[in-house]
Order: sequence, then structure tokens, then C-alpha cells
Amino acid sequence: MLSDADQDRLVEMLVATAEVMGEQIRPAAAAYMVADLATYPLPVLANALTACRREVKGKLSLAAIMERIDDGHPAPNEAWAVAIRAADEAVTLVWSEQTRDAWTAALPLVEAGDKIAGRAAFLEVYTRLVKEARAAGCCAVYQPSLGHAAGARDAALQQAVNAGRLAHEQVAEYLSLPPATPAFNPLALLTGRVEASPEANERTRKRLAEIAELFGSAQDAAA
Repeated sequence: MLSDADQDRLVEMLVATAEVMGEQIRPAAAAYMVADLATYPLPVLANALTACRREVKGKLSLAAIMERIDDGHPAPNEAWAVAIRAADEAVTLVWSEQTRDAWTAALPLVEAGDKIAGRAAFLEVYTRLVKEARAAGCCAVYQPSLGHAAGARDAALQQAVNAGRLAHEQVAEYLSLPPATPAFNPLALLTGRVEASPEANERTRKRLAEIAELFGSAQDAAA
């Protein structure tokens, strides 16, 4: 839902767009349009108004704006192409809530070996869910479905972040951690020396020095 400040900004955008298109909008009409559009993010509405200025030859209307709102919901066949990949548990997906729920309905049929019936069930449920979401003015909300292939998982999540479908904060905990740097020099250990690596912190260096001293004392005793 747009904040009061964003709604005021939307009124300004509607008035300016109408003027560019050669007309004026009365305050009452603008207020009604804002009430119908307030469930969408302001950047999405700004893009729709830009499209209206470029494409609409007649008057600015609510219908013209609604037709040009990109709410992020994939087309049914596009959503199915994403969902069917969930049959492979190694694959990481980033899908909308409607895609996820429609896949849940289709999954028993797919698991039974009937992908044709599964696809039909998916498309029916997905179309209904998206219609309901659009009637409520809801944009698509994307969520990750994690597969067990770590390398592919990182790539899929990062791609979703780059595309603006997920925030980095949503996926940071799922991304693979970089390999840890050893606190000691393994090559030195092969020669019988305990030596801290350059990346070791002060506390680790102190502890390794104590171990080196003990290690040296043990070698002297053995000699």
C-alpha cells in the first residue's frame, strides 16, 4: 500500500501525464484513480504512466494504466516451465507464490507419471490464483526453493538478486561460505614447525605460539 507521501506523488504524476497527453484531470477523478492504484509500488506505477505517455493516443484512463502495469506475474506457460524443474530436488528455483501453490496442486499427478494432466492442473490453478492476485492489486512475490546442488544454488539465487526478484538479505544465509583459510601454515607443519598463517588473528597467533613451544619441548625430550 502506498504511503500518504507516495499517494501525493502519484497524484502529481497523474496530473502531469494527463497534461502531456493534452487533457486535465479533476481532483476527484485523480483521487479515485489513486485509490484503485495504491496497492502497487510507486516505481511500477511510474513505468506504467511512462508507457501511457508513449503509447496511448486518447485520454488517460485507469484501464490504460492497469493494462501497462507490470505486476511481475509470469505468463502461465512461463510459470510451468519454472515449476516443472522442481521435480529435480537438486535444482534451486526462484518462483512466485502462485507458481509454488499451483505446483503443489500438480505435483501428485507429475509424481504419478502423468505430466500432461499435471500441466493442465497447474495451468488451471495458476490462472485462477493470478487472477485473484491481480483483482486484489498484488504484485508477484518471489521466494527461493532450495536444491541440494550448492554451485547451481548460488548461481540461481544471485541471478534472482540481479533481476530484482529477491533482496540480497533474503538469500545471504543460503549462499555458500568461502573456503576457510587455515590459521596455521600447513607446509611449515610438514617440517615440524608450527607457524601462523598471515590471515590469523592475534589471539590465534598467541595460541599457536603456545602450541609451538609445547611441540618444541616434546621434540627436545624425545631427543
